[in-house]
Amino acid sequence: MAISLRALSVVGGVLLLSACGTTPPPASVAPPTISATPTASAILSSTSTPTSSPTPTATASGATSAPATPVSQALVLRPKGLDGAAFGTAEGAVAALLNGKAGKPDGSYSGPICEVSNASPYGRQLNYGGAVFMFQSKAKGTSSSPRTFSSWVISLGEKMKGSMKLADGYPTNTTFAKLKSAFPGGKLAKVALGESVVYVFRTPGGIWYRGDDDKRPTDIGAGTMGTCDR
Repeated sequence: MAISLRALSVVGGVLLLSACGTTPPPASVAPPTISATPTASAILSSTSTPTSSPTPTATASGATSAPATPVSQALVLRPKGLDGAAFGTAEGAVAALLNGKAGKPDGSYSGPICEVSNASPYGRQLNYGGAVFMFQSKAKGTSSSPRTFSSWVISLGEKMKGSMKLADGYPTNTTFAKLKSAFPGGKLAKVALGESVVYVFRTPGGIWYRGDDDKRPTDIGAGTMGTCDR
């Protein structure tokens, strides 16, 4: 039975790589706070006793503050990947892109996609606020196996970083009923997970919505969900 990693277990909005009920990886240490670069301010000259120097001392009256550093364009999450990195791109290249746009991740976890299968790929995820980026190897992967960008998932209950945005045309505050009207070619499927189920609505463009009931989605993503056959 194919099952979704995200649907199996979520701890604080973080995906668990093992789909087999193993102990969650230890929480990562939060990255140090990066203080903003202070804006240069005008230095006002103070009144001083005249000197014998023939050249008058210039004052800073009328000086203006230095212009603020322009904000980089937000990284757009799209049906086929990200701006500048489609699904299938090497992990190193995507990690460098994310680091350049959003800085270091809030958390990083790795492990087999499914521990009950000897042919399981090996996966890694990078967490940025409410967004998670997944990478996985080919079948029978290990921690040293090359991995490629396989999916991204946004938790609709968490705030995205300002350096990222969802592609236009895909609502975040919605219901499955509204999605059916907005995407007539989409399909809502019920996926069994043992004694529980999840609901997945796939849009024609490839982006999917997932929820714990058939009323409202809890997250949105693209690419593979990460499955475990048993």
